[in-house]
Amino acid sequence: MASTLVNRNVTVAGHRTSMRLEPSMWDALEEICRREGKTIHEVCSDVDFRRHESALTAALRAFIVLYFRVAATEDGHAKAGHGIPEPVRVFSDDGLRSWRRNSRLTNHYKNRANAF
Repeated sequence: MASTLVNRNVTVAGHRTSMRLEPSMWDALEEICRREGKTIHEVCSDVDFRRHESALTAALRAFIVLYFRVAATEDGHAKAGHGIPEPVRVFSDDGLRSWRRNSRLTNHYKNRANAF
């Protein structure tokens, strides 16, 4: 079975090294670099400086998850359309029952709406 990891060379604290990450992790790292106005080398060096007793790739994966977790606010989730549709949250009980009868929700959202 072929590996899905992608190998790339980076310079960490002035030393060239290679790292193997999943393509989605490389994409996320590039997005972080774009948002922060830094190069991949600078971000990897920052993570390397702050890591404790773990491999650099493991520290980078944890950093990527933490970066996006901190950025994931309730407002951001609402804008992305995650979770329960906003109309469910603002209806009164009578309005919610009427909305459930008249709306064409998928079973997934019907089950979530019935939880209220």
